[in-house]
Amino acid sequence: MSDGESSGVGSFSRYMEGIAAAFAVTRDAEHELVYANAAFRGLTGVTGELAIGSPITDAFTGPNTVELRALLDRAIRTGVVARDQRIDPGVDDAPAWSCTVWPNAGQNGEPGHLVIELREASFAENTLALQREVAERMLLSALREHDAAAGAEASSRRAVLLAEEGRRLADSLDEVATLKAMSGLSLPYLGSWCIVDVLERDSAMRRLAIIHPNPAKQSLARELEGSWQPEPGDPFGIPAALRSAEPTVIAADIGAALATAAHDPETLHALLEIGVGPLLTVPLVVGERRLGAITFVGSPRAAPYTPEDVELAKDLAIRSALALDRARMHGEAIELKTEADSANRAKSAFLGTMSHELRTPLNAIGGYVDLVDMGVHGPVTEAQHVAFARIRSNQQHLISLVSDILNFVSIGGGRVSYDIADVVASEILGEAVALVAPLIRQKELLFDGVSCDPTIVVSADVEKVKQIVLNLLSNAIKFTGPGGRLVIDCDAADGVVVARFADTGIGIPPEKLEVIFDPFIQVRAGLAGRDTGVGLGLSISRDLARGMGGDLTVESVLGSGSTFTLTLPRAN
Repeated sequence: MSDGESSGVGSFSRYMEGIAAAFAVTRDAEHELVYANAAFRGLTGVTGELAIGSPITDAFTGPNTVELRALLDRAIRTGVVARDQRIDPGVDDAPAWSCTVWPNAGQNGEPGHLVIELREASFAENTLALQREVAERMLLSALREHDAAAGAEASSRRAVLLAEEGRRLADSLDEVATLKAMSGLSLPYLGSWCIVDVLERDSAMRRLAIIHPNPAKQSLARELEGSWQPEPGDPFGIPAALRSAEPTVIAADIGAALATAAHDPETLHALLEIGVGPLLTVPLVVGERRLGAITFVGSPRAAPYTPEDVELAKDLAIRSALALDRARMHGEAIELKTEADSANRAKSAFLGTMSHELRTPLNAIGGYVDLVDMGVHGPVTEAQHVAFARIRSNQQHLISLVSDILNFVSIGGGRVSYDIADVVASEILGEAVALVAPLIRQKELLFDGVSCDPTIVVSADVEKVKQIVLNLLSNAIKFTGPGGRLVIDCDAADGVVVARFADTGIGIPPEKLEVIFDPFIQVRAGLAGRDTGVGLGLSISRDLARGMGGDLTVESVLGSGSTFTLTLPRAN
């Protein structure tokens, strides 16, 4: 092994020697052995050290020599990774080998080394997956460093720069702070600075204030702030980025380019005083949207930008574009949220006011109907009693709708208080059922009563729980046809009380199981007639359940029925 190879492999050989995965490294078309770890030597059955510098196939006999040689020849010739190739070890009753070969290209682009891994075909891949990945990376990294030592330092500088600039650009979600960070970008070791142009939301072009690394030049750059703006015919900056998505490099006739882009003698003089060398404009692009451009400016004596410089500039532009886009989206999201909150407050205020205004005349209507129906203003016929009953029913329905809206507004505004107490679950359920028992009988539904252990105690607001249960039972009755069945049961587990309300009604489509808990949603309105409310009952019920530390969920089969599950904290 040469000195270069020794130093390249030595950085990882100590780690490789002790791992369970079997690795070896060969070089050139003769597959001369560069390195083999203990696992490789043990798996192949070769005693002692393999002959470093000799063809690796010399260590094997039998048919495996031909198979291995063919596999290595193909890998070195094509440069394509060969994974999990089966090889017969040539020993009776011995498990087959699985061989993977990674070619590693040298500086001339041709494969110079091969990294070989052998393992028994039945070896536990999951156990060694992480170790194999680390070993593969270390092997390939060491070989690449050996073959491209001259470029290692430049790559390190590039990685450090990209990491530092990436962190700096990501420091804030504020658009102004992000744009300021972008103005301070530069390419390393070229004495460079940059010009940042952005495309505003109204498609207007705007040039940011220049930040120069030299304080003496910064005062000159400040003179250009606000006065030097891009124009469509400029040879660099955002006009060039709008004409082409590819980078624009200006290394010759820089003076002519400046004269065109300066627009006036004063600006041209300031730019010449600052000092302008090679120019490199890269677009700021996210998806198909162009957000602006960064123009990197070298010192007057700087060498022209290399392809590596262009690639680095493109990487910086990508990070800058993403940071700017993220900051803009964050700002837009805040604006939209502010507008939405304002609209919600206005909506809630309107609903609350209207609901209060409606309750007063509706209550008055109910009162006057009762007085007339009682005969206070004269005799009432049987037909009139029936008419008054219908008026009273519709008045109560409207009162119920208005109450739902008021409850919704109160919950949304955080104005609901909870009187939490310990209460027997079966008692709450029984009281709620008693209120709807006439409706159950009227609908001729089958119901065997509440199945609930009387020792189960729930910690909740009694009135809020009744409101939830009444809403669930009302829906079950409403959406279950005559002769259908209602089932109510409860049990306790893991610190919670679970109450289930099942029906054999029309059911809910699978894609609507969560939507039904949204405000003003009436998924089943078309199947149940007109008397379906405003779609707030389930939304209010879930909010109340969650407000007491519980939840409300649903399972359903369309056409077969639904089961709503109410969970609440169990009393200690």
